[in-house]
Amino acid sequence: MITLDTWQNQWIMEYMTQITITLLGTNGWYPTKTGNTLSILIQTPEIAIILDAGDGIHKVADICPEVKTPACLFLSHFHLDHISGLHSLARLRFAKGLSIYGPPGTSELLSSFIGYPFTVPIAELPYEVTITDLPEGRSVCEVPVTTAPLIHTQLVYGYRFELGKTITFCTDTGPCDNYQKLAEDTDLLISECSYLPGQVTPTWPHMNPEMAVDAARKAGAKKLALVHFAADLYTDISMRRDIKNTVDFDDIIIGEDGMVINL
Repeated sequence: MITLDTWQNQWIMEYMTQITITLLGTNGWYPTKTGNTLSILIQTPEIAIILDAGDGIHKVADICPEVKTPACLFLSHFHLDHISGLHSLARLRFAKGLSIYGPPGTSELLSSFIGYPFTVPIAELPYEVTITDLPEGRSVCEVPVTTAPLIHTQLVYGYRFELGKTITFCTDTGPCDNYQKLAEDTDLLISECSYLPGQVTPTWPHMNPEMAVDAARKAGAKKLALVHFAADLYTDISMRRDIKNTVDFDDIIIGEDGMVINL
């Protein structure tokens, strides 16, 4: 029997290659002139991974009129700024289908949300779609992935992907142990940064730039990309860019829609 560790090592050796990450939407809460709501596309020659389905997800069609590799969508949670883009699935094309993964409750919720009267039903999309609830911990999907619950007003999953390089995705959370574990020694930490420098709101947990940098440094993350900037707080793109003047991290990326990161 092949163990998960053996399978993962074989997968990494076979598919170690350059990874391209495109920031499709970097806003939190609602779209503005600064960007669409959160969605990120990760591409290798072997697979396409989409992180969250904010309204930025429709841009996948501009980058790949038809995605020819296996494709997966990983949802962090169900606040509308992370799933509203599911309405645009009918615009996208996945030649080998789309696998959707998320926290417990994903399958039940999306089976009704992706359908009438809201949008084109799953059964009428021009490609096959499967929806799977992921347990906490390590799983074998199309890629090796580790999940852990973060700290928010509802269940939110953070993800750590093993793609030859490790990519960690943590959004809608305050600082917590699971954030640190997922980010440990990661090649790229994609972290939410909803709040302004110095701002803290314990009743609605999110990160400010200092929190994200502190967590990334403690975890030993090699690169830090900040996304999910609250639309009502970061009202001009220059406010994001000014973050570099307030924090100190060797390799920090201040996310903007359309930005491409290569690993």
